[in-house]
Amino acid sequence: MNFNRFEVPELAWFGQKMVGLEFPENWPVKFLPMNGYYKTRISEEGIKKALREPIGSKPIAKLAEGKKEVVIVVDDMTRPTRAYQIIPLIFEELKKAGVSDDGIRFIMGGGTHGAWYRYDFSKKIGEDFVEKYPVYNHSPFNNCEKVGVTSRGTPVEIDAEYNSCDLKIGIGLVVPHPMVGYGGGAKIILPGIASYNMIYHNHCVVHLQNTPMDTYMGFIEKNLTRADIDESGKIAGMDMKIDVLVNGIGENTDVFAGDLQEEFVEGVRHAKTHYLTPSVPDDLDVIVSNTYTKANEAAIGLTTWKHRLKKKNGVMVVITQAPEGQTTHYLYGKFGKMQFAPGNNFPCDVSFSKVIVFSEYKTPDPLLPFSRCETIWIKTWKEVIEELKSSFDYIPKVAVLPNADIQCPEEFLNRS
Repeated sequence: MNFNRFEVPELAWFGQKMVGLEFPENWPVKFLPMNGYYKTRISEEGIKKALREPIGSKPIAKLAEGKKEVVIVVDDMTRPTRAYQIIPLIFEELKKAGVSDDGIRFIMGGGTHGAWYRYDFSKKIGEDFVEKYPVYNHSPFNNCEKVGVTSRGTPVEIDAEYNSCDLKIGIGLVVPHPMVGYGGGAKIILPGIASYNMIYHNHCVVHLQNTPMDTYMGFIEKNLTRADIDESGKIAGMDMKIDVLVNGIGENTDVFAGDLQEEFVEGVRHAKTHYLTPSVPDDLDVIVSNTYTKANEAAIGLTTWKHRLKKKNGVMVVITQAPEGQTTHYLYGKFGKMQFAPGNNFPCDVSFSKVIVFSEYKTPDPLLPFSRCETIWIKTWKEVIEELKSSFDYIPKVAVLPNADIQCPEEFLNRS
């Protein structure tokens, strides 16, 4: 038999590779990457330029003059940000200012995610830096200090180690996000290094004041949750934020550095085109939703695209090759058959037929469940195709989304 064959990326933090997906030749299959899928990785010179010509702030070498205690906050392993490509260039600037090695530390800002380990630090930050400088997990449950309150009543309670430093730098990425419109900017502070109480108020009190939507991907200008985060960032303070955009295999393609809010606004301006996915049909029979940059938060790949499936017979195939499993989440997770974290909303009802989870790493009753409809976990692509064949008495119309966790349809990224 002849096949249609397409490749999607897998295993972002575990030796990234491309994997072939084969479909019967007579099936109409569309491969639908985002605009920035093939964009090339930014050069070292490009990163240096962003750091030395920041948006709305002095460059690091100037900011660091006379500073004794420096903290660099990096996002955690639920994000594809390759901070290790940026950190050596930050250190070049710190050394110009005469900052001592003894005064530098890292914090992995995981918000209410579970703790991370040394091998995670090494992947994100780089082995040379992990050997030489302390790297701390953030704890949302203690060691946070109150520094203010937002206009929406969110207590600004921030990691005490962060607060103890006189130069504060953050590294993250601008990417569509299902709650705050886009990640990046002050999100490294809330939820990244915030207390549980602060995160709960923002995510579960302020967020409920928003206009109800299935997903808030791309919704930013009137997003109260995002506005509260930005205000929290101003209160907590950060001397420089560095955000990236990523291509289809998670490489940094663009770098924005500078003022916490101003660099974020510029990053979003580019992101609206970069992550946009043109010409996605409606009423698809099958969507193959590959999660790569956030395979450990794979439910995002379903919620962003479910509206493009046929309501009666549609089948969603979520690819989640996550050896680490689905991320522990102390605000939204599941901790027993009927034990849920305080912010947990059981997966929304869907009207399509079933969800097929294609993964070599099956997780019964995962911490981030996928949906209430029939969910089948399958370990081989051949079995996925057989299950799809048995699901239709006609030839299905199929779309393959290689980065379904971050790419978005045009109507999401262009809404206010």
